[in-house]
Amino acid sequence: MAALAIIVAGDPSTAIPTIGRTFRLPAVILGIVIVLLGTNPAWSRPVTDEYILGFATSVLRHEFSVIDTNLKVRNGVIWVNGSGLEGINQDKLKRALSGIEGVKQVVLSETDETIAPALPDETSEASSLDGARGFLPRGLLFAPFHADPRWPHFSAAYRGYRTNDLTAAFAGTFGETFSLYRNRAPFSGQWELVLQAGVFSLFDLSAASLDLVNADYNVGLLTAYRSGKFSGFLRLHHQSSHLGDEFILANQRVQRINLSYEEVDVKLAYDVSNWIRVYAGGGYLVHRDPSSVEPFGAQWGIELTSPVTFLSGSITPICYADFQSNERSQWAIAQSIMAGLRFENARIGNRQLQLLAQYFAGPSPDGQFYTQHSHWFGVGLHFYF
Repeated sequence: MAALAIIVAGDPSTAIPTIGRTFRLPAVILGIVIVLLGTNPAWSRPVTDEYILGFATSVLRHEFSVIDTNLKVRNGVIWVNGSGLEGINQDKLKRALSGIEGVKQVVLSETDETIAPALPDETSEASSLDGARGFLPRGLLFAPFHADPRWPHFSAAYRGYRTNDLTAAFAGTFGETFSLYRNRAPFSGQWELVLQAGVFSLFDLSAASLDLVNADYNVGLLTAYRSGKFSGFLRLHHQSSHLGDEFILANQRVQRINLSYEEVDVKLAYDVSNWIRVYAGGGYLVHRDPSSVEPFGAQWGIELTSPVTFLSGSITPICYADFQSNERSQWAIAQSIMAGLRFENARIGNRQLQLLAQYFAGPSPDGQFYTQHSHWFGVGLHFYF
């Protein structure tokens, strides 16, 4: 009452605004509290099986290009089964699906057999996946030859030479492989039309101006096929070799060869398991300049992916070995061996970064130097999208 008397006794013109300022902030805070208590925030809402089903369907379709596979979700348990899982890195797929909010368990099977005991006895949702088909699908049916010195991708590597005139060099690669069209194929498989292009450059780090030694340009058209663990491609590609101007001026004794050819090659690969892949094939130069270049060639290799991963599967030890032999190099074997770590996000398809130590010995892969023996150790970063 005393406080009220003071207010009344005071100037009314100042009393009311004072009261407003006094109670405005508490009123605002109270209003915010009421709104928050009356609202169910998005992060507190229970995740439904329908939400998990939609998210998992998107991951399977767009990130892993899975075909002929059934997807079911029940009480947070994902069940994926069918022949479409053959040839898929199931460890990576399992990590990707397990990362979806609300998922309690992921069950994978390459057969259509029922795995009912693994699922709770309640109503389930199901979705039939037909895979990514049509124009410009994501991913590739045929995985890259990672240790092949002439497989187009983005990379930057240091080489320390042990044989020829070069002592230290920088090798830069710019290129990629794109799927243009994909559809179903016989024997429960898929086929696709692929465009491949790349530039392979070599710079002399010991030269004062970092001279460009050689640049090879490669472009090709492939038709690839995959069924389960088996994959392969038929390719027609062109390669031309060009020496750098600074290198020619500094090495005038070098006789330039206008090396250019078109090659038809066939390569087959088989995924022995999730961590072993083998491949082999051969090629024929349908046109070459100079015409004295012999046409036949062969290639084979093995790729190892460690079953042990680190940091929730984002880091994987890897080792690749590629071997090539061709008639133009008197069938001498070129050995390319790489080993290191692969960094990736299981939820982003095949996008990855690889840090690899490198070893090479044999006929040089660099353009017109194919008659020379190269031997180097190196380290590089390799990007795959």
